[in-house]
Amino acid sequence: MSSSIFTENGQKSQTALKEEALDKEEARALRVRRWRTRWRNLKLGVKLFLILLVLGVFIWIFHDHIFVTVHSGEALVVYYRLFGGTSHNQVGYEGLHIVTPWDQAFLYNIRTQTLVKPMTVLSRNGLEVRLDAQIRFHPIPEILPYMHRRYGPEYVTTIIVPQLTEAVQRVIGQFYPEELYSSDTGASVNRIFEDAKRLIGGVYLQIEDIALFNIKLPDKVQNAIQNKAEAEQNALAHAYRVQQEQREAERKLIEAKSLQQYANTVTGIPRSVLVWKGIEATLELAKSPNAKVIVMGGKDSLPLVLGNVPDIGLEK
Repeated sequence: MSSSIFTENGQKSQTALKEEALDKEEARALRVRRWRTRWRNLKLGVKLFLILLVLGVFIWIFHDHIFVTVHSGEALVVYYRLFGGTSHNQVGYEGLHIVTPWDQAFLYNIRTQTLVKPMTVLSRNGLEVRLDAQIRFHPIPEILPYMHRRYGPEYVTTIIVPQLTEAVQRVIGQFYPEELYSSDTGASVNRIFEDAKRLIGGVYLQIEDIALFNIKLPDKVQNAIQNKAEAEQNALAHAYRVQQEQREAERKLIEAKSLQQYANTVTGIPRSVLVWKGIEATLELAKSPNAKVIVMGGKDSLPLVLGNVPDIGLEK
């Protein structure tokens, strides 16, 4: 081995020098490759860190648009900007939903809602009637995408309020002002509103109830109706008094006839029977727990009221 590496004078041979040079080149190339690999990995790590950092900042800024929470009594409709707009067969229900930031999420309240709308409408004779119209409704969840595409989130002001006003005007326009306070009119209004429920709600909403409150007519009409009602009540009271007086007159006439019949009957009653009946009446009066004063001194020592028995026509 030594003969191949060193020459006769003790110096390295040309071959050994070449091999040593090759080894140094390979070692340097290996170090370069390792450095390049580390640098590449470092750049890749930095890029990955920057990507994650940008993604984190992006999510932190747009988290309200990306993570959508649907609470109880709500439903989610998404407008897909790049995939055909609103999907008709996709409704999000309770829970957490992930939406891309370039899409738009709409939350709808699907619980029963109550809307009270003050309005002024015209009666049958053209007089203004002020009232409060109340409507209870809720959207149909399965139909929300169709309603969203046609009317949007402002469906209350778009379809409910105008159609409710039209329905109330159509109902009130069939009656005179004084008829709005009668029970028969209330029943008719309920029947008419049954048809209005289907017209207002259509296929998008379920109308649960429609009612009218605080109906107020013009002051002159209101006073005239009140005066008429008072006059009717006074007439009914007068008729009742007349009827009572007629009944009292009939009662007195019957009483007079009874007394007449009694007078005709007692002319033949023996005196002893009348005295005995007077004694019984005195005993019953004495048994009464109430305070009493009995004045004696009539005939047969009976009270004056009971003892004043006439002698005419009596048998002794």
